[in-house]
Amino acid sequence: MRIPTRGVKVTVASGERRPMSPVSRWLVIGLAWILASATVLVGSRYAVSAWVRDPGATPATALDARSFGDASAAPVDRAVAGSTRLIPVRPQVLLDSRKVGSLPAGVDVTVPMPETAAGAGVVLVEISILAAKGPGEVTVGQGTDRTVVLRAPRAGAQLSATVVARLAPDGDLRASTTGGGDLLVRLVGVFEPAQRSDAGRIVAVPPARVVTLVPRTDGKKASVALSDVRQLADAGPISAVILRVSADVGSKGGRVSAGTRAGDLNQTVYWSATSGSDRTRNGLIVVPVRDGSVHLRYEAGTEMRADLVGYVTGTGAPESTEGLVVPVPPHSPEPVRATEQSDVEISLGTTDSLANVPVDRIAAALLTVTATGDAEGGVKVGGKPTLTASKGVARSALTLVETPQARVRVQSAVAATMAVTPHALVLTG
Repeated sequence: MRIPTRGVKVTVASGERRPMSPVSRWLVIGLAWILASATVLVGSRYAVSAWVRDPGATPATALDARSFGDASAAPVDRAVAGSTRLIPVRPQVLLDSRKVGSLPAGVDVTVPMPETAAGAGVVLVEISILAAKGPGEVTVGQGTDRTVVLRAPRAGAQLSATVVARLAPDGDLRASTTGGGDLLVRLVGVFEPAQRSDAGRIVAVPPARVVTLVPRTDGKKASVALSDVRQLADAGPISAVILRVSADVGSKGGRVSAGTRAGDLNQTVYWSATSGSDRTRNGLIVVPVRDGSVHLRYEAGTEMRADLVGYVTGTGAPESTEGLVVPVPPHSPEPVRATEQSDVEISLGTTDSLANVPVDRIAAALLTVTATGDAEGGVKVGGKPTLTASKGVARSALTLVETPQARVRVQSAVAATMAVTPHALVLTG
């Protein structure tokens, strides 16, 4: 027989006639409720588990609100094809034609390279033309991969540039001079392939003045204690500093030398003599660091200034992809016309010319700005004075500057034709 129990049906065996006591009836009702609730709970947990493990769902990350894992897990760095680290070396002279006689105009030379790390096909070198025999260009590379690195305006000129140079298939460097003169080539760094590294990552910083030297009152020498530079307070281990130097050059020509000790200044930027109001010249030096200081010496002129624009991490720094460098194949950028007192935003190039590096991964760049002015006037890159444009003469300067979205702002005091040529892209993380 069936006995109604407020919605819960209980079947009594045939022949059973004993009525169920109130206590037993409520026990049965409670047990049934517990079993039903447990079934719902287990089913819900199974459904959630199945949703979390759905192989078609987007994988959760430490920054994803859907993550059911350890929210403190570090994000994974994204590797970029062609990335390298810059390993500064003790500056080493590879070629000094003054020891064998000046080079004739139009000559091509092979510069033997010391043994470098396996796979290293790009180097950082200082190249100078001294006592030029006539106006002309100094190039590195060969065939269609030639890059103009110096332009001598006249006979007797001397000037220098720090250059990101690609090696020939045989591992040596090719260079040429169309005007002739003495060629000086010095190795200062090697770009080694790397997908992640502690040492050799480049960090660009807002330019900070670290030296102002007036020889008449201060003498010719200056030193920089890196511990006193605020921008380096949290930098950690450093293998080199990147300095942009500028000077009021004298009527006989001048030079700035740098090194790790006052008695070992093994890098030099040369400038030709100047006259009139066109007296300021610029250069970039990557100076290895040892014992926590760098030293400078200035010859000729009335004032020399040095700004810190970046540094290279050393062994023991945090490992990361941020600050790794992708050298850019040589290419000729489209010139941009700037009006007087203009502020122009210039693209670094196309995806193809930027070695297929995604725009959002480019934090900064080692780049050359070239300007041919309609008159004489200053040119700023990233808001900082970088070179002086000359009327009808192309002048160039290498700098390290932040380039958000692969673009850079260039300001010109005079109407000028300008070009921006990236040589190496510094990656974000």
